[in-house]
Amino acid sequence: MDEVQIREVIDLWEKAIQTGDMKGILANHTEDILMFDVPEPVQSKGIAEYEKTWNLFFQYERPSSDAFVIEELRVTSGNDVAFATGVLRIGGSKESICRLTLGLKKVLGKWIIAHEHHSAPHKLV
Repeated sequence: MDEVQIREVIDLWEKAIQTGDMKGILANHTEDILMFDVPEPVQSKGIAEYEKTWNLFFQYERPSSDAFVIEELRVTSGNDVAFATGVLRIGGSKESICRLTLGLKKVLGKWIIAHEHHSAPHKLV
């Protein structure tokens, strides 16, 4: 049951990004969310800084069904902590351009995202 609930939280978050729904993007996150991202700032602490990263994202990417697509989602959960990993496609790219790791915790019976890590693979020249 936990995995189903976790996948639902992540699916709602993904859909909110695709529609540009900031309230939905911020929902189900801790107030002290810590995010490591590809563009600057590399680290964002707290929900206000986290929101700024999405405002930046939407300066370059218009909301659409292919704006932010999570593939190969894997979930591992314990009693009150979990992590999920996947591959991100942004803006309809045919290539996998980012990796995603989410850390979640269960608070009062509800799963919420406490940590995000987005990373881009380095290409060897």
